[in-house]
Amino acid sequence: MTTRADGARFWRSSLIVCAVLALIAIGLGAAGVARRPDLVSASIAVDRAVDIGGERLVLKARMPLAPVDPAQVSVTPAASFTVQTKESTVTVRFLGPLAYGTEYRVAIAGVRSQYTNTVADWSYTFGTSPTTLYTLIAHRGAGADDDTVVSNGDAGQTPLLAASEIEDYVVTRTLLVALTHPDADSSALVAVNREDGSNVEVKAPAVALLTGLSAAPDGSKFGYLASGQDGGRTYESTLFIADADNPAAPPVEVTAGDTPLAVLDWLFVPGANAVVVVNAQEQAFLIYLDGDTPPVPLGSLAQLVRFLPGSSTLMAEGAGKQVLLDLATGLTSDIENTPDPDKKTFVGRRSFLAVGDYLVEYNSFRRGGSGQGGESTRLTHVTRQGSTDLLTVEEDEGHLLNSGISPNGQFGWAVVLDPKAPLTDLFSGASDHATTLIFDLATGKQVASVAGSLPVWAH
Repeated sequence: MTTRADGARFWRSSLIVCAVLALIAIGLGAAGVARRPDLVSASIAVDRAVDIGGERLVLKARMPLAPVDPAQVSVTPAASFTVQTKESTVTVRFLGPLAYGTEYRVAIAGVRSQYTNTVADWSYTFGTSPTTLYTLIAHRGAGADDDTVVSNGDAGQTPLLAASEIEDYVVTRTLLVALTHPDADSSALVAVNREDGSNVEVKAPAVALLTGLSAAPDGSKFGYLASGQDGGRTYESTLFIADADNPAAPPVEVTAGDTPLAVLDWLFVPGANAVVVVNAQEQAFLIYLDGDTPPVPLGSLAQLVRFLPGSSTLMAEGAGKQVLLDLATGLTSDIENTPDPDKKTFVGRRSFLAVGDYLVEYNSFRRGGSGQGGESTRLTHVTRQGSTDLLTVEEDEGHLLNSGISPNGQFGWAVVLDPKAPLTDLFSGASDHATTLIFDLATGKQVASVAGSLPVWAH
């Protein structure tokens, strides 16, 4: 039997529970209004970020966000970028390749919730892939030692691959692959594991001549040209592409549709499963390696130079001039000549990072009062803001054999031949008396000096 006192206690308890629930609801509502748009996740492909421009850092919150202005974003060390906001995601797109082995901090001030109007400051730090620098120490002459590809690190040089008459070599994600000429009438591909130097089998056509060895920027593939007879078939500068993760598998022949293709020159396209080739008629084509897309004509070109670092813009030569071809837009533009500084100085090799940003070799010839001549070579980094001399090699200091730029545009390099080296080293390919100097292009300072030539960066 329920008494009046029991009923009163029930109603008092009910009112207390309702009051508590109301307070909880008010608290939860206030908490929802006050919730900040904190950063909950971030992702970036750090390997690709050093290979090609356009890589994206994707940062996410748990709620829709107001648009983020580029002025709110800072990147340390500095890098060019764009920023886009969509719902709860902010995407920072880096316009160029990032530096090797570098810690980046991306900070976004005042990220605002679209609905609660609360703000939060975001900060995210990531490190790009470190890289290893490889060089070739080549010997020439009767009874010469085998050539050696070495890695260069804090502990010095480590020999990884040795073979006779190495013409060129490439580095993939797991392999070192060298193109060798054991004798005057044969060619071979020799490969080792990058980590321990163990031999790796490479399947290739058994022809007399292999040339044009190259590797994809991401290290997933390598390719070469084959000429000669094998298995009853004659190959004429035929392009083959090999899987770097399975080099023992037969390589794939690149054709123009179903037609065999004789290739004068070729390059992998950064960031795409494709190659650019120049045929015997000096016609260039973009060929996708999936086999389903017809070759894309690119016009008349005589020689492919390289892709600008981290981009799909191709530098090439045709009709007696250098041109830039943007594969993304199809637009072609001429590269202006660099004028000779004076009557005794002549422009030599140029290596481009971008339009108006390049390395150039200046060769100077002078005659002293005694009638004796002399020469020197100066390597200069030219930008729209000015120029910085990286290196000057006087005649008694040696000879500048070659120069260029690292794949991501971070470093410049120069190969200098010792003044006491045999004169034949100027053209024989020997590099046992050569030194490769590395320069940080952001500062203009030399940062390394290693033995050998043909520098290759790989991560």
